[in-house]
Amino acid sequence: MMNNRIHRVGLGAGLAIAFTALSVLLTLSLTLFSDRAASNQVRESIGANLSELAQQTASRLDRSMYERFREVRLLTERLGGGLPPERGRQEIEALQKSYPHYAWIGVTDTAGVVRTATRGMLEGVDVSARPWFRNALAGRPMSDVHDAVLLAPLLGPSGGEPLRFVDIAFPLKDTSGQTTGVLGVHLSWKWANDIRDTIFASVTRHRTVELLIVSNTGSVLLGPTGVQGTTLQLPSLEAAGRGVSGHSKETWPDGKTYLVGYSHDAGFDGYPGLGWRLLVRQTLQEAYEPVNQLHRRLLAGGLAGALLFSLLGWLAARLITRPLQNLTDVARGIEAGYAVKAPAEAAYREVAALGQAFNSLVKSLQENEAELRHSNAALERRVSERTAELREALDDVRANEERVQTVIDTAQEAFIGMDFDGCITDWNNEAEKLFGWKRFEVLGQSLADTLLPERFHTTFVQALAHFHTTGKAPFTGQRMRRTVVNRQGREMVVEMKIGLIHTTEVQLFSAFVRPVNDAR
Repeated sequence: MMNNRIHRVGLGAGLAIAFTALSVLLTLSLTLFSDRAASNQVRESIGANLSELAQQTASRLDRSMYERFREVRLLTERLGGGLPPERGRQEIEALQKSYPHYAWIGVTDTAGVVRTATRGMLEGVDVSARPWFRNALAGRPMSDVHDAVLLAPLLGPSGGEPLRFVDIAFPLKDTSGQTTGVLGVHLSWKWANDIRDTIFASVTRHRTVELLIVSNTGSVLLGPTGVQGTTLQLPSLEAAGRGVSGHSKETWPDGKTYLVGYSHDAGFDGYPGLGWRLLVRQTLQEAYEPVNQLHRRLLAGGLAGALLFSLLGWLAARLITRPLQNLTDVARGIEAGYAVKAPAEAAYREVAALGQAFNSLVKSLQENEAELRHSNAALERRVSERTAELREALDDVRANEERVQTVIDTAQEAFIGMDFDGCITDWNNEAEKLFGWKRFEVLGQSLADTLLPERFHTTFVQALAHFHTTGKAPFTGQRMRRTVVNRQGREMVVEMKIGLIHTTEVQLFSAFVRPVNDAR
């Protein structure tokens, strides 16, 4: 049914369909090519932009932290020079007013008791157990982000979020180099929020891009709701921890796939850095939306082009098939018995050549028709003669087969035939007497399963496999003795000589078998 429908489609329609199919194929090819070329470049550019954002943010954090680090270090040098307590208080109050994110600044003695502090907070309190105090005395001026402990009740709530600080602390030394105390500064972690908002304000206006600041232990110090405060283990974090910047696609614990740009803080000048790793993430679907838009534009333009080429193809097909339609009318006239000739000239060379060939073909057919009638009569005679010869030859073959079968059936020894798969093909009367199996019971059965003891099955299979592999059968053409079993399972020793017939028409092994007692 489908073939009939295909045959009924005209050449013009076929050409138009072909033009349409080629146009659509070209459109798909261009779309695929753009995905491998332009789209890959766009994806790479999007990932590079996220990586650049992470690097810019890391640089901004480093430089800002360096400014705080430098200010505190300079104040430490001034206070270590032996300023009067009141002058020291003025210095720390002035520093706090100069930068609103200094939440608390205090000076302790060597025992860790706060002697002077901004707004008098924690004065007289022992802070020797606080990490920033111990780190300062150990030569580690920076302490990573932590929740406020002693200052939380004094500073009050902070916009619904817990107070968190980054600590900067230096030991105070007198002119002789002896430690006289510690200058400690708590920098509000809101400072990081301000930097994020400054950098990402223009970026997040039209798309959702999220910044994460992660400590060197994998804890999220700053990030989206639901992620902040958790611990992450991601390939991007591992790469950033090795000091590498770049971007990658990752599936996060929330099950979503993100495009992630990553970088790390490297410190700046005297500021050593805190080992922060910065991730800038965007859902893969949103990140690659520009690529999807590019695909849609290409597809729409390609479909419009395909429609245009289809219309042009239809018109071209009509022009091409018109001369062929004229030839069709000529052919129908000849079929009806009219003396019609195809035009020798046409709109294009191929149709003219086809018309000439058509006329030549008709003339040749007419000339050959008479000759064909004579040839048919001669051929019929030859077929009749050949049929008689073949019938006679077939009778001879059948007679020979009957004689061979009679010889086998009347032989005084058991005769067994086996094909190359090891199955029994012949079994005479003596074989029935010797082994107890009737011919119809064993034909098509495995010779090994029927006649060989189980211990010889492997040897039989190996010999047959060797023949199939090499084409050689060293066991043929010589008399040999083998142990076999009859229908009752009783073993007996027989003597046999195996023959091989390997022609296009016949492939089998044959053997005449007799008990060894008879042979003696």
